[in-house]
Amino acid sequence: MVNKKPIKEWTSFSQQLELLKNRGLIIEDEQKALGYLKTIGYYRLSGYLYSFRKVDAQNFSRKLDCFIEGSHFEDVKNLYMFDKKLRQLALDALERIEVALRVNISYTLGRYSSTAYLDSQYFDDKFNHGDWVTRHQGAIDNEQRKKNTFVNHHTRYYSALPIWVSCETWDFGTMSTLFKGMKDSDKDKIAKIYHLQSGSHLQSHLHAFNYIRNVSAHHSRLWNRAVIFQGSLKGLSDKQWQALSVKKVFVYFCLMKRMLDVICPNSNWSERFLALLDEFPQVANNAVNLKQMGMDVDPKSWQLWQNNKAK
Repeated sequence: MVNKKPIKEWTSFSQQLELLKNRGLIIEDEQKALGYLKTIGYYRLSGYLYSFRKVDAQNFSRKLDCFIEGSHFEDVKNLYMFDKKLRQLALDALERIEVALRVNISYTLGRYSSTAYLDSQYFDDKFNHGDWVTRHQGAIDNEQRKKNTFVNHHTRYYSALPIWVSCETWDFGTMSTLFKGMKDSDKDKIAKIYHLQSGSHLQSHLHAFNYIRNVSAHHSRLWNRAVIFQGSLKGLSDKQWQALSVKKVFVYFCLMKRMLDVICPNSNWSERFLALLDEFPQVANNAVNLKQMGMDVDPKSWQLWQNNKAK
């Protein structure tokens, strides 16, 4: 049986501030710092403080409790604000991608039947269609508990929901799971819309996007998070793609950009993303930098970010 550590004791905001100071964090404005501890919380900030902690010289994978010399609370706060804006940009892009993919999927499957999403013959044999239908029905039931919804209207006047209506109840995970279960020929048709070689490539992107969406929607730290579900970059022509890590988040903002160039080519999303990169805190001790989020190329010199032609 593993010996577990005792639960940490409650500490006041003032004690939390003193703890940070004692560990070497420079705090110029203590009242301002206390305000952030009261509204953001020590535990949430600890995810951003982590990057400023010293590395154990005996074990490089372990962080010490003390901070690197020259670490400022203001830099931690600025990193937190950068990450918040990054999550908002991710959610903005992924909302547009989700809505567009709902249309693509419902249009493709709807040609077979208005209720093709309920019929397993239109999906890959390995897909657990029954589980997906159960999940989907849960979303329908949830909508029916509400008053005056489009679901109630259709269930009252029609025998079933056509796919172009039912898709409005899908969240990103439900949508991407259904796409994964579609036949390869149908997935490939949709992938071609986004200049990808195959549906399997788009499927891998959606899997990663869903992970990033969940992180962002739950207000978790995103900027330097390791991406668990990794997308394929096969077939992408620009040499910059090969310099990027599929384990880091930056490459997925690049993949979002490719899709947005098709979905909404006149959007200023890319300009807002590039402007946000300029807001990344310039830290004198180099405890944090944009390479930690996987930005190993300069997007401002990459054609992908200079025009609306997907590469």
